[in-house]
Amino acid sequence: MDRNAARLSGAVLDAPVFSHNAHGANLYTCTLQVKRLSGTVDRVNLLLPESLVPRMQGRVTVRGQLRGYTRKEADKRHLLLMVLVREAEEGESVDNNAIELRGELARPPIFRRTPLGREIADLMLRVPRPYSGVDYIPCVVWGRCARFCAHLTRGALLEAEGRLQSRDYVKVLEDGAQEARTAYELSIGRLRVL
Repeated sequence: MDRNAARLSGAVLDAPVFSHNAHGANLYTCTLQVKRLSGTVDRVNLLLPESLVPRMQGRVTVRGQLRGYTRKEADKRHLLLMVLVREAEEGESVDNNAIELRGELARPPIFRRTPLGREIADLMLRVPRPYSGVDYIPCVVWGRCARFCAHLTRGALLEAEGRLQSRDYVKVLEDGAQEARTAYELSIGRLRVL
């Protein structure tokens, strides 16, 4: 299993827009709409080199790595998850949202129950990049697996497989104003402690 591998298929929602230049390469961003089996749609942010921009229209399959970028806005920092695209081709594959990660727990898991009584654990996975740097990926795990994870400690080495999901929520600010936001996380379907 690669340390960090992402395979996604879906519909490109918007034309790629220039983001920044890194190491002499122009990088662009766009959004991929990925449909779950339940019919729910996830919006995944893509970051891609200029050479792949012409392929980003209609239905596509992309392969790359899941990355966590910290964006500073005013006095706050926000974690933004994106797929750094290495390959892109026209059409969709059967495996439309598959993420594989190997990393260590950056902090102890947070175990809780939803209002409907379902068990859930929030994890923060620290995934090293191939050359230098590290990505912090928020993850959720459900049921018995969540109960098991509640006993793990910081630094535990894990292999996780799941899907990248987005969910909209409303944040109530200190002044009482409401702000619409989107949270991104890896919903783990399979987990192994190494």
